[in-house]
Amino acid sequence: MNTNFAKRRAFLAARKNEGRRVTIGFTGVADLRSFIGQEYIGGMVKAAEDYDINFINMGSAKNYSVFEDSDFTSYYMKNFAFMKSPLLDGLVTWASSLTLFMDTERVIKTFMDLRPLPMVDIGGLDLPGISSVRVDNDTAIDEIMSHLITEHHYSKMAFIGYGNSNPSKRRLESFKRALQANNLPLLPDSIYMSKTFSMAHITELVNELCSHYDLHDKKEIEVIITTSDILAAEVMEQLEKRSIFVPKDVAITGYNNWYEGISARCPMTTISLDSFKRGYTAVELLIDTIMQPNLPVQNILLPTSLIVRQSCGCLEQPIMNAGAPVSEMIAEQENSCQSEEALRTVFFSHFNKFSSWLSESEINECINSIFLDIYDENSAGSLLSWFRDLLQTVRKDKHFDGDVFEDIITQIRLLTLPLVQENTTSLIHMENIFHQMRALVSVYLKYEIAQTRENPYRMNNISRIAIHFDEAKSVEEVFSVLRMQLGEMGIPWTVLALCDQISYGFSSSHIAFTFPEPLEEKTGVCGDLLTQKIHDVVQFPKEFFSQDKRYSVMLEVLQHGGRFFGYAFLGIKTLNMAIYDVIRMLLSNALDSVYPKYGQNDEKAYAITQSQLKMLIPDAPQTDQTKRARISVEQIGLYLTKHLNEMTDVQKMADDFMVSKSYLSKKTKELTGLSVQTLHEKLKVEQAKNMLQLESFELSEIAAALGFKNQNYFSNVFKKNTGMSPKNWLKRRS
Repeated sequence: MNTNFAKRRAFLAARKNEGRRVTIGFTGVADLRSFIGQEYIGGMVKAAEDYDINFINMGSAKNYSVFEDSDFTSYYMKNFAFMKSPLLDGLVTWASSLTLFMDTERVIKTFMDLRPLPMVDIGGLDLPGISSVRVDNDTAIDEIMSHLITEHHYSKMAFIGYGNSNPSKRRLESFKRALQANNLPLLPDSIYMSKTFSMAHITELVNELCSHYDLHDKKEIEVIITTSDILAAEVMEQLEKRSIFVPKDVAITGYNNWYEGISARCPMTTISLDSFKRGYTAVELLIDTIMQPNLPVQNILLPTSLIVRQSCGCLEQPIMNAGAPVSEMIAEQENSCQSEEALRTVFFSHFNKFSSWLSESEINECINSIFLDIYDENSAGSLLSWFRDLLQTVRKDKHFDGDVFEDIITQIRLLTLPLVQENTTSLIHMENIFHQMRALVSVYLKYEIAQTRENPYRMNNISRIAIHFDEAKSVEEVFSVLRMQLGEMGIPWTVLALCDQISYGFSSSHIAFTFPEPLEEKTGVCGDLLTQKIHDVVQFPKEFFSQDKRYSVMLEVLQHGGRFFGYAFLGIKTLNMAIYDVIRMLLSNALDSVYPKYGQNDEKAYAITQSQLKMLIPDAPQTDQTKRARISVEQIGLYLTKHLNEMTDVQKMADDFMVSKSYLSKKTKELTGLSVQTLHEKLKVEQAKNMLQLESFELSEIAAALGFKNQNYFSNVFKKNTGMSPKNWLKRRS
């Protein structure tokens, strides 16, 4: 792919000079709070930065919060309204991630309907005519098997995978081929495929495996290969409950290099998929596809890497390096000229081998500090000072990796000890410096851990932030709170478009809020854009984004209870996607509270009319009994109408009226002739009729908006009340 770098840059520069900077998007459903999801996004953001193009993240995660109040699939599918030209020039898709929420055929059709938009997929689902970037599963399993067989001489193996995953099935086939290639037997009852990742299903598999084999002391099974770190970590937990320990009794390997692999009791030997590179490569392939619309379909297989940890029976490489013998280095230095100049040459050569990322000046400074410390046994530690400065620079400019610096210490120690082996005082002096260097790495690692706690700390302030939003009594006050919280959460800028009228789909909108406020003299954005109508989300005025600077943004659709208020573009600074989603939830809830006061009201569009309400609940005659009743027919009708987006909950309704459930049921029947459940159903059906006539809703959207479990249940209720299906009713009306 790198050979095309110059061509891509030339093409993109020409587009930018024409005022048409390329904009790409990403869509997929995953746990974007995990570092795997963040690596995917990070790779795409970095590629967009390197190629000077715009990036819009339209990816999402199911159930960031247990307080989500809408059908996820219906909500997420609204994002597809943005996945078109001219807003986007191309899209990176993760189609297979949607198969958890809808059938495969519908997923494929959903993406096929986006054509001719250029697309590249990074998942495991084949999209006809769409290029893809995939993981080389065969090579990955070969790496694992080669290590287990060559380094540990394991021959008795079991396999546990995830049965509903095509990549997992392909890894099983690779496992079988690797056994055959190494003349190893496929043991009976040694392959298990879990239905889900749930503890119950994995426990069931572990019980079955243990019923067939004694897993103590590697007697009958030496190693269990799994297709996921999540599976491996749970298997490890279940084995420990049976006093079977990893790696003493049985070894285990994972796959994916997920958080579960490093948080397990025994750190997991696993396969790194290099998610960052996968995201980066997908963007490069997408640029090629945009450049050449007739480019043949490409399926790129990215190599993986084996990460050796303790679960297979090894120790991590930095630990092994720290105990490496110095005999080879002593021999090399004895065979070389003993002048300081010659030794410096040897040192420089070895530095280039193990730390090629260091500059020539940095290497020379290190070598100078080593000799200064050797010559001056009373020095405070020139080498320690050099190392401290290096740590500070790297910590500021890039991610801090403790293993890298532990290895540097190990290599410098191997170079230095031969020079002081015959001088006990110098040897102790230098060893003390190396101990201090390792302690310095530990200190910085503690700082890194404390720094990573910043985001959870921000999230722990959610109750305080939520209170601020809840206290807002107008849209202007909501904007004021939003402005304050954006700065606190580190979101650099925001453009917010609000719908002119609440609806279950996107209505026309206008730009209502920006952070920071656009000043014409600073941004070149004309003030009249703030009043410009946006009739189609894909026609969002790109002029509102600075034409001189590229942008990377998170798209958040604002909705509550199935009703949509608009959407926001949030500038990406942190890759902690949960922060952006928190802003979405809080802003959506606040708008739901104040929007009617702002002049927009969804009743104009689809709410039940008074005539419909009176047809179902006619005015009850006033009697002494009804006058003494603690609830009225008007109260019942108003309450149920207000809660049409919810499932019927008689107990909650009774609690809100402060009466017993039996009293509420009895009075509702007396006043309306219907049960609470039946009355609520009929009201829902009347509102469904209004929504059907607007011709802007799918049946699934109406079902979700009215609190039905699914579309089929809604259709059954509708037919029960009208005698015909929703589609037939609409045909009859027209």
